[in-house]
Amino acid sequence: MSAAVLGGPAPAVTGRGRTAGFVVTVLSVAAVSYALVQSMVNPGLEALRAYVHTDQLGVSWVLTSFLLASAVLTPILGRLGDHFGKRRMLLTVMALLTAGSVVAALAHTLPVLLVGRVLQGAGGATLPLAFGIVRELLPRMKVGSAVGTIAAVSSVGGAVGVLVTGPIIVHLGIPWLFWLPAIANAVVAFALLAGIPRSERGSTGPGDFLAGATLAVALVLLILPLSQGGDWGWASPRTIGSFVLALVFGALWIRIEAHSKSPLIDMRVFRLRPVWTANLASLLFGVTLYAAFGFIPTFLQTPTMTGYGLGASITLSGLLFVPVTVVQLVAGIAAGPLSSRLPAKLLLVLGGIPVIAGFILLAFAHESAWQIVLATAVSGAGFGLGLSALSALVVHAVPAAHTGAATGMNANLRTIGGAIGAAIVTAILAAHTGAGSFPTETGWTIAFTVLALAAVLGLAASLLIPNTTIHSDEESAPITT
Repeated sequence: MSAAVLGGPAPAVTGRGRTAGFVVTVLSVAAVSYALVQSMVNPGLEALRAYVHTDQLGVSWVLTSFLLASAVLTPILGRLGDHFGKRRMLLTVMALLTAGSVVAALAHTLPVLLVGRVLQGAGGATLPLAFGIVRELLPRMKVGSAVGTIAAVSSVGGAVGVLVTGPIIVHLGIPWLFWLPAIANAVVAFALLAGIPRSERGSTGPGDFLAGATLAVALVLLILPLSQGGDWGWASPRTIGSFVLALVFGALWIRIEAHSKSPLIDMRVFRLRPVWTANLASLLFGVTLYAAFGFIPTFLQTPTMTGYGLGASITLSGLLFVPVTVVQLVAGIAAGPLSSRLPAKLLLVLGGIPVIAGFILLAFAHESAWQIVLATAVSGAGFGLGLSALSALVVHAVPAAHTGAATGMNANLRTIGGAIGAAIVTAILAAHTGAGSFPTETGWTIAFTVLALAAVLGLAASLLIPNTTIHSDEESAPITT
């Protein structure tokens, strides 16, 4: 679809007679299916550990392998979508997600399960590719609302995953943590194939192979110590060496990209002020978002013998996430219509305030279930509003030809932020361990306070984003900083 059409009057339908609502619905379901794959495993790690007969260190690789694969593949698949067509690459991603889910469902040993999780990691490119399809098929005035809706529904999928894990394990069995996503992803792939028009091939090239390989090495060297530093020792030569090598390969990647005729990530786009400030905000947003959904269920399940724990089961801790799920969904969907009346930057700033308030509440009022529900619901309003606004900011800030790569890198930075947040919280809790190897209440208070401070930094980064960020959709528009 041409840029002229994108800038013209809003059509009632998009290619093949499909309505904009149909396109957004299918892409939202695709985003949710990935979010469920991402989040359903976390609460069930202990059950998975026994199922595949491994130890605590071994089962931690169930998360680490997925995180590494997602970090490496997201920007690469997003870039390939810009070149080969976003619909084609999204179908590829759905196929990999389905195959990975089937492998994981059939796994009875840790190595086979890890293969499945690596394949599932390709799903990290779902959102960037979906955003690119929206920008191609919908009129410009509808893009912000559609992107906000897809981002909101995706973030809610993470909360739903926490909710359904317990009942699935109890009533269906552990393999169904993967069979259900396999079925869902296969259905989504069919809907994409039947109902979403083909994307045009881009003119920017498939990306530089050497740049992609160098970026992959840098990301692995960064995320691996963030995920395993607690077991390796944060001051160990292996941890410090990995961080140093990550910086070396990161610098090498930037140099390669700057001199490449077909860069994986165009550094001119990366240097745009709306892009780098949004990427910084996304990194800090990830610190709080992933830490919240990764550790609050653990906090709820802490035994009452500790003196502060609620002793909730996996199922009950999931049910306590229902309010935050609802609030997050409502806030995220509301961000779409609001974006036509308020600047996306203002919505992002407004979203940061409830996140700060929610973590402050968690730090100083967590004695009862209703207090935790209230705090997480407050944060959920900010997450829903902020994630929708942040996604729209990045989509509008770059030329259309770079949408997949730019939003893929933005999503990747949010994932890296999540790894950083998890590493920080893990280190704090490990340093404040009491009887029975459970963290002390002081440890949790410090962790929640640090996350509140991270949210404050995220708010400050949001304020750096320029007020006007909408980039021309003309392919020939020059990139300026």
